[in-house]
Amino acid sequence: MKTQIKNEINAMRLAGAKASEIASHLGIPASTVRTHIRRHPEIPNTVVCPTCGKRVMLGANGRKKKYCSDRCRMAWWNSHPEAIRRKAYYTLTCLYCGKEYESYGNQKRKYCSRACYDAVRRSIQAG
Repeated sequence: MKTQIKNEINAMRLAGAKASEIASHLGIPASTVRTHIRRHPEIPNTVVCPTCGKRVMLGANGRKKKYCSDRCRMAWWNSHPEAIRRKAYYTLTCLYCGKEYESYGNQKRKYCSRACYDAVRRSIQAG
């Protein structure tokens, strides 16, 4: 079987076509398509989406895909918050009240709360 026909069979399998549909489209016997599918159950250059289980075709260049769509990617990350690696925690000291607080992602914060910030603004405006 030619490589082009194998690639077309795999592409149509990814699209969800049945063996008989593939055979009639390509003009080859259905038994040939079934044999190819039986001998090659895994479609080359594909991965299974961890959210929905659909096959995802990998591109030739760039980073390998893991999800079939943005919807599946966001659904997986929303259901697995423990897998997020949060490294950008900073322990800072409030310039107004002197309390230590933890800031995520911003190490240039000056105040622990909006109330401390407002108190400083009021004292500047009054004086």
